[in-house]
Amino acid sequence: MKKLLQFSTYGIKNIEKMITLDFANQTIERGVHKVNNVKGIFGYNGAGKSAIITSIDYYNKIVCNPNFLIQNETKDNLSKLINFVKNEFYISTIFEYDNNTVLKHTIKIVKDDVLSDFVISIENISISAGRTFNDKFKTIIEKREEGIYIEDKFKNTLEQNYTCSLNDLKYNSIVQYIMQKIIDYNKDSNKKNFSILDKIILSLYSNINNILVYMQESDKHNNYKISNEILNELINKVEKKPASLNNFYDVYINDTIVLKTEYNKYESENKKLEKFIKYFKPDLNEILLIPSENRDVYNVRKIFVYNNYRVEFEFESSGIKQLVNLYSYLEKCARGKIVFIDEIDTNINAVYFEKLISFFKKYGKGQLIFTTHNIEAMKALKNQSRSIVVLGVDNNLDTWISKGNKSPINDYTNGDFPNSPMNIEDFDFINIFMGEDE
Repeated sequence: MKKLLQFSTYGIKNIEKMITLDFANQTIERGVHKVNNVKGIFGYNGAGKSAIITSIDYYNKIVCNPNFLIQNETKDNLSKLINFVKNEFYISTIFEYDNNTVLKHTIKIVKDDVLSDFVISIENISISAGRTFNDKFKTIIEKREEGIYIEDKFKNTLEQNYTCSLNDLKYNSIVQYIMQKIIDYNKDSNKKNFSILDKIILSLYSNINNILVYMQESDKHNNYKISNEILNELINKVEKKPASLNNFYDVYINDTIVLKTEYNKYESENKKLEKFIKYFKPDLNEILLIPSENRDVYNVRKIFVYNNYRVEFEFESSGIKQLVNLYSYLEKCARGKIVFIDEIDTNINAVYFEKLISFFKKYGKGQLIFTTHNIEAMKALKNQSRSIVVLGVDNNLDTWISKGNKSPINDYTNGDFPNSPMNIEDFDFINIFMGEDE
């Protein structure tokens, strides 16, 4: 999979102005380099850290889930999530593509006053081989309010091969729609010729599909996506070499219903989970799996066996539950996924947390982007450019730049980030908790 190079958004929750996270040097003429595989987002309570994670979560679902926007739950959630000042939700991503080339994808969601539904008002797929991300991108396909623009050299592919009716798309992403057309057109396993457009859409879709989002209040695995086996087969054809199965490994160890065909993978993953949990809970002996057969699936109970007692996962501590839920996402990030995690540090010992982040910085194959209040993570990130960002006043981002022996923790606690002044002292709480007369 290709790396995420830039991510911009506004219009979700309290994010009113554009927030942009950069993951690589802006210069691309000699190839993309110095890509961040870890980025920590710090800041005030309520600054908008969780809104950033929510934004990428909805982007992933809008692109990868057909008709996601027309689901009642989605409409209800968006009516509460879209910022009431902006009245629109915008997100843009830039991914590596080929050699010195990058792909940019932009979507804008608005509420249709006539239909009372949320629709895709603007979508743009463009490509750049310029010197930097800021150079002009060349539009391939764009959905505009007045209609659809398609670059001339791609019109035949869309009209003859796929008979696309892009003008009718209100709720489905162009990327998802064309991707499904590519799959239908290439069902014949003997077909080996892919157009330039095929390769662009496949690359863009597979990169967005490669994003995983973990938020504590919502533990959904997006199993509605185009099957990983189909994507794997198409990538094999395009690249003419086997794709890494690690990128498509989608067994989640916190699932309780497992396909029989996936159970061996599930058992293997459980053994690795045991080793992971033992670092945090050394008295754990094993995690015992008890499957019960139900047609083509197993219903699985997990029993945590300790030296002097055993407990079902349902009744485990919140800390252990959090670690189990996080494990699948961290494991997939280590193998190549782009993983966004909200409040990653909850219930994790600060020392272990720092070591965990250090692992992903040094050895992880994917990208890990997380929000946290645990400033100890800054220690592990301080020597990697652009890895520490602080979301401050009015959605302004400060990026910490390493200089000599300077400490990001000291800068943060001393209020040296321009948009995040820590203008509070211990005695400021006297009037709040003790009253003016005490």
